[in-house]
Amino acid sequence: MDIRFQPALLQEVIDSFAEKTEREGDPTYYNEFHEVADPIYEKFSLDDREPEFKKLYQHLFAKWGFADILRDGFSEFPDLKEKIGIVLVRGVLKEDQEGVDILRKWGSVEEKLARQFEEKGQKGVGIKLIPRRFYDPAINRYLRHEFTHISDMLDSAFGYDPDTKVGMNPGEEHLLLNRYRVLWSLHVDSRIARSGKEPMFSREYRLREFRSWYRKIPPTQVESVFEGLWQTEYFTHAELVEMSQDTVRVMERAVEVEEGELPADVPAKPLLMPGFPCPLCRFPTYSWVEDLEEKVEPYVLDYIRENHPGWDVEYGACDRCVEVYRLRAAGVV
Repeated sequence: MDIRFQPALLQEVIDSFAEKTEREGDPTYYNEFHEVADPIYEKFSLDDREPEFKKLYQHLFAKWGFADILRDGFSEFPDLKEKIGIVLVRGVLKEDQEGVDILRKWGSVEEKLARQFEEKGQKGVGIKLIPRRFYDPAINRYLRHEFTHISDMLDSAFGYDPDTKVGMNPGEEHLLLNRYRVLWSLHVDSRIARSGKEPMFSREYRLREFRSWYRKIPPTQVESVFEGLWQTEYFTHAELVEMSQDTVRVMERAVEVEEGELPADVPAKPLLMPGFPCPLCRFPTYSWVEDLEEKVEPYVLDYIRENHPGWDVEYGACDRCVEVYRLRAAGVV
C-alpha cells in the first residue's frame, strides 16, 4: 500500500508543529528546522530554493514521526492493506472538511499509477486532514474511526453507494445527510467500543448527538431506541439510509433498558455546528441564526417553507439567507 502526502500538507505540519512547540517552551524542533532552512536562503538562488525546501520538509516529516502515523493506524486493519493500493493524503483548513472516501477521480500524476492498482482489484483512498491533526493526542482514535468507515465502504456486504440520493430539496437533504452521518458514526464507535478499543467519541456523546437529530422520538423512548442501535452488530448502507429517512424504522430498533433520566445536556434541537452547510443555500456557514421563530417574522418563515418544502425552523439558516428571504418575502428583490 502506497501512502502519498500532498507536499503543501507536509510544510503546514512541520511549520505549525515547530511553532507550537516553540511557543510552549520547547525550541528543539524550531531550532532543528532553522538550522537547515536558514542556510538554504544563503546557498541557493530563488529558483533553486523550492526543491531544497521540499526535500527538507519530506526529511523532517519522516524524522519527526509524522510519516508513520497513518501506516501505524492501518496496522489495526490488515484487510485494508490488501484492498487498498494507494492512499492520497491532502490538507484542508477546517475540521468539517476532513474525511475519507474512495477515490473515483484521479489527478493526472496519479492516474497511471491508479490504473495499475485498479487492474489488481485494489482501490484508492483519499484522506483529508487538518495539519494539526498529526500532533493531536486523539489522532489514533480519529484514524481508527475513519479507517472503520473505509472498511465499511470496501465491504460488499455493506453496499456503500456514494451516489445515493436523499431528500427532495436542500432542506430535507441537509437533515437526512446529517442523520445518516450520525447513525453511521455511532455504529462505527459502538463496534470499536465492543472490540475493546477506544472509540472516537463516547456512548454518551453519541447519544446526545443522536437525540439532537431525532427530536420526534419521545424523550421517554430515546434511551431504548439508541441502545438498540448501539447494540446492533451490523448495519448496511441501505439500512442506514432508510433509518435516516424514516423515524419509525429507527424506533423499531428499541430494546428494553433500565429506567433512567437522559443526560441533562442533551440538546433539544439539531446541532448547528460552525462550518456545516446552511440547509437553504448549501454553503458552509459560521453565522447561524437560531431561534428563528423569535427572531424572524412569521411571513418570512412561511415564504422560506414555500420555497424549501421539508425545511423547518429547527434546521436553522445562515444569516445571509435570512436577510435575502426577508427581502424577497417583502417583494424588494
